[in-house]
Amino acid sequence: MKDRPNLVVGETHLSRDLKELDITMIGVGAMIGAGIFVLTGSAAGAAGPALLLSFALNAVVTIFTAMVYAELGSAIPEAGGGYLWIKDSMGNTQGFLAGWMSWFSHAVAGALYALGFGSYFGLLLKDLHLASLGVPHALVEKGLSVLVVLIFVGINFRGTSETGKAGNIVTMAKLAIIGLFVAAGLWAMASHRHLTHHFQPFFPKGTGAVFMAMGFTYIAFEGYEIIVQAGEEVENPRRSIPRAVFWSLIIVAPIYVLVGLTALGAIQSAGPSWQFLGKYKELGLVEAAREFMPLGTYVLLTGGLLSTVSALNATTYSSTRVAFAMGRDKVLPAFFAKVHPRNKTPYLALLVTSVIMLLMVLLVPIDDVATAADVMFLLLFIQVNYAVIRIRREFGDRLEYGYLVPFYPWVPILGMACQAFLAVYLFRFSPKAWFLAAGWIVAGLGVFFAYVRSRIEEAERARIVRKHVHRAGKKSEKERILVAVSDPERSRNTVILAAALARAQDAEVMAVNVVQVPRQMPLRAGGRLPRKSEELLDALEEVAEREKTTIRSYVAVGHAISGVLREAVGSTNARSLVIGWHGQVYERRIKGSIADAVLRDSPADVLIVKDRGLPEQVGRVTLAIAPGAQEKIALATAASLAGGLGSRLRIISFRGANPPENLEEWFAEIRTRAREAGIAADRLDAELRDSEDFVEDLVAEADAADVFVMGAAQDWVSPKHLLGKIPDTVANRSEKTVVVVKQEEARVISLTRRLLHLVRRRY
Repeated sequence: MKDRPNLVVGETHLSRDLKELDITMIGVGAMIGAGIFVLTGSAAGAAGPALLLSFALNAVVTIFTAMVYAELGSAIPEAGGGYLWIKDSMGNTQGFLAGWMSWFSHAVAGALYALGFGSYFGLLLKDLHLASLGVPHALVEKGLSVLVVLIFVGINFRGTSETGKAGNIVTMAKLAIIGLFVAAGLWAMASHRHLTHHFQPFFPKGTGAVFMAMGFTYIAFEGYEIIVQAGEEVENPRRSIPRAVFWSLIIVAPIYVLVGLTALGAIQSAGPSWQFLGKYKELGLVEAAREFMPLGTYVLLTGGLLSTVSALNATTYSSTRVAFAMGRDKVLPAFFAKVHPRNKTPYLALLVTSVIMLLMVLLVPIDDVATAADVMFLLLFIQVNYAVIRIRREFGDRLEYGYLVPFYPWVPILGMACQAFLAVYLFRFSPKAWFLAAGWIVAGLGVFFAYVRSRIEEAERARIVRKHVHRAGKKSEKERILVAVSDPERSRNTVILAAALARAQDAEVMAVNVVQVPRQMPLRAGGRLPRKSEELLDALEEVAEREKTTIRSYVAVGHAISGVLREAVGSTNARSLVIGWHGQVYERRIKGSIADAVLRDSPADVLIVKDRGLPEQVGRVTLAIAPGAQEKIALATAASLAGGLGSRLRIISFRGANPPENLEEWFAEIRTRAREAGIAADRLDAELRDSEDFVEDLVAEADAADVFVMGAAQDWVSPKHLLGKIPDTVANRSEKTVVVVKQEEARVISLTRRLLHLVRRRY
């Protein structure tokens, strides 16, 4: 890169826009999901009433590895999670094997959820007496499973996924359904005369069956892994990730025990309830609800369908991400890292993943699919537990931790021992699942030694410290003005205006270029997506040299541009955000949604620049001002622009647009404040005049100026308007550059505006 004396080029920053509640709900949603709906019946059939003990012991065993994930996730918050930790601490062979197993385990889990969906939807069709045209019911279920896989492959190919508010709503719906099931079951149990009948004997198949059920249902407890997978997108990951991991387990573990208790205790069948549940396998909970809950079948079917589709979407997304990351790291063929030119999604990784899922759906029974996924996750977690020991030993306190595993190294050692025991014990439940898992591992080793090893060098383990060790650099004491830049041509004048503000306010300019990454892609893929970075830097350098201003620049990578900008304001402590607006506002329709979203909830003052070009020398900045909430920020902005650009300042206000009382005194005060802001008397032109049509007069004033400044109106929350009816009209109609200013507002007002938008369905 050539020398850029006035341009400081920064690093790429990942936008962290997931809050602690968001990732907690991600973990809860993953655990209170298809696992509990699909696996409880088969697990009860395997362990009997001791299913309760299996759930409780699984929570204990899970906490060992959860603590490891909390430590590594807080110290190395990066998408990829276990795969990258193992790769970086134990080298490429183990790293490849971990990624290979993680890819397969998520794909197999997706097949499990697809099979669960087929069973649930098939039962719904059967209960509604919808004809299957003579097709055997088992074939209908398989067909539905294949169909739902294809649907979610299509959804992921198009680049949409369940995230944010939608994911939280689905999770809350699942919790509500489980809550109804537990409440109805406890009510039914309270009326039973012989309540203990269903729990005796407690170990009908022996104590060994407890371990079998533990291994079989272990997949239902691994949602904390998905929390850590989102690590690079989490706000304050060192604090939030450990808390989310533990909160999700605290919420979920008691729910599992309560579900098992009510499923076993509320059924009124003549025989043992555990045999009833085992008979119906993945449909056990649904059939149990039919026994004691009004409309229980349909309520539980709704929960099961919600859970299976959301879990299938998540696992399709996760397995594709792992395959993409391995292709990007050159440990799988390069086509795995190919990104679709239009949708910007890793479509070939998705295609191969979908083939694995479909083969499992078509060829393997559901219990064997579930067991294969359990075996793979257990083996993967053994590697992660060993990785924390290696990372602690090699890097020690050079990493900044948000949480440390207590009783180190005994906790990860206990985790490895318990998981190895459960994995081996599962052979008794499903030898076929072990053969599948072993076959996949052997195939992976073959791929590694035949293809991968010759293409990569030994892992650079110091990468962990280089990328994640905390270094507190000396921060500039100057205030910052953040300016969003994208296209070199469109951004040039916006940066010039930001530089003028900075000169007048003795601040520094920070230019942020946002690279938007689809939800299916890890944020670190943003650096590899096409963008005009070099041309943008050339344009910024030209502005910096012309304006004799130092401009700091960096690239921010995120999934939502407005969220990235809000996060960038907070992380840089900027006093103002300058953003170009190239859209239009029409009746009941906004074009320019990024500006709209930033304005709704900005943590700083916002300057929206409607760029119509700037002359070589800006001769006049005109400010249209009226009494109100934005007058101070509008005056300060106009004075700074005039001072920084070396131009005259014209201030205009209209009597017809404002209350007549004390208007002359107010306008005299405005003139005084303009002079106090550094505008000399010979460069100041202030006029208060009458107007019959002040909108037309404002447009005329804007067309006569080089830069026209005004404050945002108070009615911009209307769905018809972005900045307010009058500013929108002026910005749309004027042939000159218009700058509309909105002051940072109190949090309570911001929340009220959000609520209004929600009510108006503007999200």
